[in-house]
Amino acid sequence: MALPQELLDCLHIKRIEMATKLNVLENGVIAFVHIIPVKEVKAQKYYNNLAPTVAYEIRLLKHKDVYTNEEWGWDWDYVLDDSATRIKRLFVNRSDDNHELEAVLTSLEIDIDGFNCTGCFDSPLLDGVIEICFEYPDETPHLWGEF
Repeated sequence: MALPQELLDCLHIKRIEMATKLNVLENGVIAFVHIIPVKEVKAQKYYNNLAPTVAYEIRLLKHKDVYTNEEWGWDWDYVLDDSATRIKRLFVNRSDDNHELEAVLTSLEIDIDGFNCTGCFDSPLLDGVIEICFEYPDETPHLWGEF
C-alpha cells in the first residue's frame, strides 16, 4: 500500500500534524492515530521552518468518547485523569520510500485516506496539551498501560 501523496506533502513540506480515527471494538471509546513530523535539530542563528523532516512520532490515543472539546470545554485534565485513557508512542525514521511509516500505518488497519489535520477531530488529546505527560510519566502511569 502506497501512502497518499497528499499525506506525505502535509508531513514533509507543510509540516502539519495529521490524524485519523482508529477502529476500536470497545463501546463508548474513541481512538486516533496522530502523526507528528520531527524536524532535524541543528543550531541556527535565526529560526526558520526549513529544517527537513527526519522522522515521525506516531501516537496512538484512546479515550472515552464523552471527552470531546465541545462537551468538556477543552478541559483535558478529565481525560488525562481517566483510567481508561491510553497513549502509545512510536518513532520511525523518514526515508525516501517511507517504508517504516507505511509499515506501521498498514499494521493499524486504518483508512489510509482518512488522514486530516488534527483540528478536524474533536479530541483534547490531539491539541498538544499532553506533552507534559511525557515529561512526568510517573504522575499518570495508567496512560502507558496496554493499548
